[in-house]
This record gives sequence, C-alpha cells and structure tokens, in this order.
Amino acid sequence: MRRWAGIIVILALFLTVALLTAALATEWQQVIVYTRSITIHALAVSSNDTGAVINITVTAMTPGSGYVYVASSPLPTAESGTFISSSQIAALVATYLANQPFNKYNFLINVEPTTLEIGGPSASGYMTVAMWALITNHTLNPDVVMTGMILPDGSIGPVGGLPAKIEAAAQEGYEVVLIPYGQQEYQTSTGQVINLVSYGRSLGVDVIPIMSVRQAIYYFTGVNLTIPSISSEELKNTAYVNTTKFLWMRIYDRLIKSGAINSTDSNVSKYVKQAINYANQGMYYTAASLGFQGLINYYQDEMQNYTTSQLYGLLNQLNNELNYYSNAVSHYNVTTANIDIIIGIYDRIEDAQQSLTAASQDLTTNDIADAISNLAYAKARIETLGDWLAVLNAINGGAPISTNYLEELTSMYLVYAQSITEYTISLSNAIGLPNAMQEMNSITQEVQDAQNNYQNRLYPLALAQSLDAISSNDAMLHLLFTPTINGQESAGYLINITEYVRKLAVFNTYEAENRCGLFPMLAISYIDFGNYYLNDYNSTGDINDLAAALQLYELAASYSQALYELAAW
Repeated sequence: MRRWAGIIVILALFLTVALLTAALATEWQQVIVYTRSITIHALAVSSNDTGAVINITVTAMTPGSGYVYVASSPLPTAESGTFISSSQIAALVATYLANQPFNKYNFLINVEPTTLEIGGPSASGYMTVAMWALITNHTLNPDVVMTGMILPDGSIGPVGGLPAKIEAAAQEGYEVVLIPYGQQEYQTSTGQVINLVSYGRSLGVDVIPIMSVRQAIYYFTGVNLTIPSISSEELKNTAYVNTTKFLWMRIYDRLIKSGAINSTDSNVSKYVKQAINYANQGMYYTAASLGFQGLINYYQDEMQNYTTSQLYGLLNQLNNELNYYSNAVSHYNVTTANIDIIIGIYDRIEDAQQSLTAASQDLTTNDIADAISNLAYAKARIETLGDWLAVLNAINGGAPISTNYLEELTSMYLVYAQSITEYTISLSNAIGLPNAMQEMNSITQEVQDAQNNYQNRLYPLALAQSLDAISSNDAMLHLLFTPTINGQESAGYLINITEYVRKLAVFNTYEAENRCGLFPMLAISYIDFGNYYLNDYNSTGDINDLAAALQLYELAASYSQALYELAAW
C-alpha cells in the first residue's frame, strides 16, 4: 500500500510542483496547480464469481491538458485495457456536463491494490460522476454505489456480474445500487433470468436502473441534469426552412432535367414519390435526401451501358469538378455564421473523394459494377456541392474565427475521436465481436484521415471527420451492447436509447441556436432525417431503420455540441 501511495505522491508532485522546461534544461520551473480528490467504491467480481468492493481515488488537477493518469496493481490490462480507455471517456463526458473544456484538467486514477485484476470499463460511469463532482464542487451520497460503463454520449452501457455486485453492495451496507438500464432482467451464464430489482429488495438494497450518467449524478448529488423535452419543430426557424427548401428545389430540378422523375425503375420512382410527398409536408431536408438517393439510383441505371472508356472519362471529369469545389471553399473566411455550412461542404467533398478513389480502384481491377455504384454516388454528391456553395454565399455576418481558435477546437475533437475509437475497438475485442471490426476499420481510417488533414491545416475538414467518427462510435456502442435475453435483442432498450439520444440532439441544437445565436443547420437536418427513419421504424418494425435514426441523432448531437463549444470558448 505504501509503495503505491508513494508512487501517486511522487507523480502528483512531479505534475503539480515542477516541470522540466526543456530536454536540456538545468532548472525547474515552479507552478501552482489546484487539486481535489474523492474516493469511490467500485463494485467488482472476483475470479470465483463473488462480489467485491474496490476503492478508487480520483484526483482532479487544474490547470491541465486533458490527460488521465492511471495507477493500479496489478496493471489494468484485462479486457484489452478498457479500464484505461474508459477513464479517458469518463473525463471527456464529465467536463462536458460541467460545461468545462476537458483540456483545462488532468485526472489521476489510483486503484487500491488488490488481488483482483482491474481491466474492464464497469467503473467508468462511477468515475464520470466522481470527476464531475470534483470540478463542480459537489459531494457524493455515501449510501449510493453504481456499476456501468460510460458511453461517449453520456449513456450508461451494460456490464457483467450484476448479481454478485449487488450482493457485495448489500454486505457493505449500501442502500442504493445503480445499474445500467436494460439489465434489470439479467441472464446469468447458466441461462437463469433474474429480476435484479426484486433480487436487490430481498437483500435490503434499492436497485435502480439508469440510462444516463445524468441520472447517476442526480442519485449521488441531488443535482438535476435531466434533458428537457423540446419539440424538434421549435428548431426550424425561417432561415432553416428557406435553406432546406432551396436545397430541395435544386434536387427537384435535377430529377426533372435528368428524366429521373419519369423513371420506371422502382428503386428510383419510390424515392422520387417519397421525396415529393415529404416536400409537400414542408420536410424539405428529408425530401432532398430522398431525392438525392433517387438520383443516385437513376445515374446507376444510366451508366449500365457505359463503356470502360466512358467510365474513365466520367471519373476524370468528376475529379476535375471536385478539385474546383475544393479550391473554391478554401478561399472563404470562417465565421460563427458560416462554419456549420463550411463543415458540411468539406464533409461532402471528402465523401465524394472517397467514392472517386474507390471507383478508380474498381476500374483498375475491372470491377465494373462497383465502379458504377461509386461513380453514380460521386456524381450526385458533387452536383450538390454547387448548391451548398450557393447557400454559403448567401450567409453574411458572424464573428470571424481565427485559425488558432479553430485549430484548438479541432484538436480537442480529434483527441476525443481517437479516444472513443480506441475504446470501441478495445470493447469489441474484449467481448469477441469480429463482425464489428470491418465497420471499425472504416472509422479508424476516418480518424487517420482527420489526423492527416489536421496536420495539413485543413481544420474544418478534420473537425467534420472527427465529429463523424464520434457519432459513429456512439451508435455502434449502443448497437453492440444491446441487452440480449435468450438470444433475443431487446428492441425496447434500443427504442429508449434512441429516444434519449434524440432528446439530447434536440437539446444541444436548441442551446446552440438560442443561447449562442448560431445557425446549426446540419444538426437540425440530421434530426429531421432521423425522425423520418424513426417514423419508418414505427411503421415497419425494421431494426435497420431504428439504427439509422440513432446514427443521425448521434450526428446531430455531436455537431450541435461542437458549435455550442465554439461559441462558448
């Protein structure tokens, strides 16, 4: 015990009192750093499946750089080291909920020496509460404990060994045990299904399922961070309606001029009809998105008779057009009024570039079918870039955003994206989900592209890619860890999580629009299109529609939060 306490003291002194000013410096620089600590009592399971309580001391330090340092014996390498990566996510979520930049703090996590091997993320929700309490000067109710992994959007994900953990909490005299929502009906490794609320009651403890860390904070501190219910219709101001109507009309013109509006291909006509129907209801972004899909399918039909030479010619033409738009957007000054649109343009440029790169590879390998698919998508996407530039040209005003300012914001979200991606990969590896790795490879590549673009000072593009990666990870984690009983996934869990993320997205967007005076068009649009998929799910019961809605709501939550922080910095 003394040995590890000594290590923590030495580490704290090194970080808080003296910093080496340069590699060859001969003097130390004295600085003032403020610290606060709290000890939480995490629930764990031993190798013989009995429950245990482990003390974890969390220390917050400011000023900091957004780092989390972990000390533990044995080292926390079990479950692919998800204890470490989940600690970083805990810090990111805690500082967000406290309305503080995460790079204002460093955190020290000291796990009490134990024969148990600490490695999983099950204490990360609890650590998030502790970090939030430290930086907001709150104390924790000593009668409450919790278990559950923190997810990047603030929700609490599932963990194992719950019956044993509840038993350990009861033996230690705790009155309330918070567990992840969806696991109140818990299936053991032998197949037995246990109602944990009833089980806890039989042991004299109140077992409460929670969906988010916001709820956990309430039970620990009494502070209510409940997301208020706001109608998404409140987000649609005149500027949004006019802008999305313009984008729809441009798509509609192409549907007419190309002949797609008269196509007999059901894969085209169904999207065209749906688009017109939603436009008549005033849901212009949804209409534009559906019309866009109809155009892609129509272009695919057109290209079926192209020769290889013609496909190469189209590839060169589209590359030239994309280079034109890339050059055009690079000459705009970024302001608080137009950054949302600029990010959207860069995101679509990158989207088109990926399709063109894939098409080029397809043609090289003579994979004509995939080449046509990628070229059709790129053609439709590049056509819309002119529409988005027209919107950008119509935006006036706003405070200029300096390059340094944008660099700092992008750096923060890039680090966030890297941490979350590592977290998702480590969790996927820990529970053995090889099918998830193909999607994770795509997300990892997007993070790598964001790093490259950040280094090349293409900050709006790097920011867009980072936000996309964050939202993709959020959605994937929910889909990966949907509770399963007797082999059946809980649709109810996914429905409620989707509703939670929808409310979060609407709230974040409302704050950006009304408290900061910004125009979060992308976030409103993603919420609008997410509502389309949610309505489809309610009609068809197709889980893919629910997953699409969740992904779009996560995108909206990420984009609006970035805008809010941009205005708050």
